[in-house]
Amino acid sequence: MAEGKKFRLGRGLEHLIAKGMASSECNKKASAEENSLELCCKLRELPTACLVPNAKQARRKFDEVALRELADSIAAKGLLQPIIVCPAADGRFSIVAGERRFRAMQMLGKPSIAAKIVDADESECAIISLVENLQRESLNPVEEAAGFLRLIDEFGLTQEQIAQKVGKARATVANALRLLHLEKEVLSCLESGKITVGHAKVLLGVEAPEVRLLLLGKIIESDLNVRQAERQAHILKSGKPLSMPSNPRELSESLMKIEKQIAKQLAANVSLQHSSSRGKIIIEYTDERELLRIVQSMGIE
Repeated sequence: MAEGKKFRLGRGLEHLIAKGMASSECNKKASAEENSLELCCKLRELPTACLVPNAKQARRKFDEVALRELADSIAAKGLLQPIIVCPAADGRFSIVAGERRFRAMQMLGKPSIAAKIVDADESECAIISLVENLQRESLNPVEEAAGFLRLIDEFGLTQEQIAQKVGKARATVANALRLLHLEKEVLSCLESGKITVGHAKVLLGVEAPEVRLLLLGKIIESDLNVRQAERQAHILKSGKPLSMPSNPRELSESLMKIEKQIAKQLAANVSLQHSSSRGKIIIEYTDERELLRIVQSMGIE
């Protein structure tokens, strides 16, 4: 990459990288000219042998297929954005942001990579790394939550401070941290994409760990969507055994509207099970008194 070429980081990173930046090769000191606060500055090519991954970075999983696609893109179009590094104790540089780009360049056998050196302490580097990944939406929900927790445990940041630094609402940070209260089996399924954050929130509403795992198994086994999982959680809370049709079908928007209208009219939990040949309307009640109320609301004497 030619010297003098300008680029811009995301707004979150621009706010965080407030200390001097310099470009250098291994074991060379940064020049005074390159130690300015300007974000648009000269770039240097650092030997890949001088770079080491950050052991504490938020991302924990790297998809090999996605890495190969990134490598192919770099081979075709070049590296569009430099990585960010900070000096390490052994004279090398620790990758703060851009480890996927670094790995892709290694795949291509590139001997060097464009890099920006950040003069920042460990907490600032951790925040920069987390923000960069969040801006790219490249962390899974568990990695994101673990990153937030690290900022709290290791660097003493509050949820409000984290929210300001990463550009998210405090409630978003709090909800992410709640996910870490789930069992490792649930978190593993969330990381792998077997369940969604919506499913995880439903599971958080179930208090007993053994019941949560039971519901988790049902969600995966029957491929339940979030609405169906919510129904099953409601059944569990009422003390009834789990029950699901062998082949649950997704309701159309019109059928969902009908389902809601019936539930509102009867003031009860109502489920529609629909197929091309037949269907069921399931109306739940907790005791005989509620059953009589539902029957009367249907106009049956």
